[in-house]
This record gives sequence, C-alpha cells and structure tokens, in this order.
Amino acid sequence: MAKKTILLQVLFMSLIISCFGQIDTSLSYEELETSAISAFRSNNTDSSIIIMEYAYKNFPEEFARTTEILGYIYTRTNTLSKAIEIWRTGMNKGYVYDLNNPYYQEYFKDNADFEALAQIEKSMLDTLHLKHEIILPTGFDIQKTYPVLFVFHGNNRNIEKSKISWNAPIMNREFITVFLQSYIPSSPTDFKWVSKDDKIKKEFTDIYDQVLKNYPVDEAKIIFAGMSAGGKKAMDFTLNNYFPVSGLVLNCPVPPQEITDDMITHFVESNKKIGIITGENDFALENQKNFVSRVDSLGGQTRITVTEGLGHSFAENFTQLLDDYLRWVIE
Repeated sequence: MAKKTILLQVLFMSLIISCFGQIDTSLSYEELETSAISAFRSNNTDSSIIIMEYAYKNFPEEFARTTEILGYIYTRTNTLSKAIEIWRTGMNKGYVYDLNNPYYQEYFKDNADFEALAQIEKSMLDTLHLKHEIILPTGFDIQKTYPVLFVFHGNNRNIEKSKISWNAPIMNREFITVFLQSYIPSSPTDFKWVSKDDKIKKEFTDIYDQVLKNYPVDEAKIIFAGMSAGGKKAMDFTLNNYFPVSGLVLNCPVPPQEITDDMITHFVESNKKIGIITGENDFALENQKNFVSRVDSLGGQTRITVTEGLGHSFAENFTQLLDDYLRWVIE
C-alpha cells in the first residue's frame, strides 16, 4: 500500500510539473499548495520548491501563505539565505512569521541576519494585542444568567469574518458570544495563532476574567469554539486545564500533538463535551477521529460530523450543525 501511494504521488507530480520543468497554468492556488505540501512530505523537496516559487510569482493575493510555506521549506532544506530573504520581503510589507519560536531559533543559531529579523519581529509584536468583541443575545436581561461562547477564528481570518461563519439562532437568542482576534498578523487585515504563546494566554486570561466578572454568565455553560488553528488553541487551553470550560465545539480543528492520556482523563472526569464538525477531505481528519476515539475509550462525551466531499472548510449547513451542537453541550 505504501509503495502504491508513493507511485501515485509521483504520477501526480508529473502532471503538475512537465518534463520541461513547467507548471500546469490551469491549476488553482489551492491545488498547487496541496501538491507542494504532498511533495515535501514525500521528500520530493525540489518539486515542492518549484511549485511554491511559481505560486509566489503568479498568485500575489496569496502572498501570506506562499511566503510562510516557502520560508519553512527553505529552512528545512537548509537554504537559509533564501528563507531570510523571503521573510525580509514579507516583514517589509507588515507580515510576521513567528521567527522567535524554538524551531527556527535552532536552525538559525548564531546567524546574525536571522537574529536581526527575529528582533525586529519581536519589537513589532510587542506593540500588538489580542482583541475581542462581545455580542449580547436579543432581549438581554442583566437579571438572568447566560451561557457564554468564546470563538477563536481560523488562521488568516479576523473577527468580522468569524462573525459571518459562527452564527446560529441559539447564539442570537441564548448566548453571550465573545469573538476573539489574535494579535499576530498574517496579512494587513487578517491574523493567525501560534503554539505556546504566553502573551496570548495572558491576554486571553484577562478577557476571560473580565467577561465572567462583568456579565451574568452561567459558569456551568462555558464553551470554547474555533476553526482550524483556532480550534487547536481552544483545545490547548481546555485540555491543559487553563480555564474552566464546559465543552468544545470545533470546526476542522488541528489537534495539538502533545495531548496525553492524563489530559483526556481529566477532560472526561470533568464531564466536558467535545463536538467536531469536519470534512472527509480535511487534512486533519485522521487526527480528529483519533482524538474522539481516545475520549470515547475513556467514557467521554463526543460527537463528530464528517461532511462528504468537504475539505478544510465550513459545511454548507454549518449554521444548522452549530446550532445543534451548542444545544447539545448546554443541555
């Protein structure tokens, strides 16, 4: 089976890149990115670089994604000067690349040009902060208590985009909803989350505490929600027991790698619920199913909906599914 998979990947790459080294110009950006990542994971790094360099030149609207991927690939292939060059180009436009994480720090140890860029990025991020917007339910009554929903947007999104996707009748009628926005820009208008960020945790703690202090929250009905990397952040905060949470409702989450059985046991013993909405073609589906199975095996409360033909995105009936999942968590 492994040999067959590799053969299919090689054949697929031959369709993307002709024998003359040319790219099929009819392909969309998403198709190019998918093929480049597949090639990289198959150790066909030359092809992955050719594809992403083509995408970088021909899809300027995808600048954030192409420069982030190229910077990573250049680093992994030890083409460090090219990584620095493309990061410098992006930072001059206002983008950031999480250069101060331990992974890049190890690769670029004692590289003066990299250290200068990392310091510039750190100085820029020090001036930025987590944002949030609170939406109260229709007919809000200060004398009542309400469930609260904290929504973490996906990467390359913002509060306004998040409000369009995360919208359900039960939210409008019964929930205090808190939309969050990372402080880390992925473009001039959009933002992203990174792992192990103490600043995000600290600033979210302040927001969480202020919401519970200033609004009539039913503390037995606190839900974290998120898409993709936002779902990962919601899982990280919950499974590490940083915040009291009743349950999770996630769309195409990317489960953290460092989830232990002890963390899941505590999640189950605290009677938390987790609902996942995803697609059969989502790249993280296998890890999502594995996490749900681990929770189930310990007697936890889970739900998962896999939409046929859907990738890493929102299902057409997401509003209906979200309404149903939120009702299930607070029932």
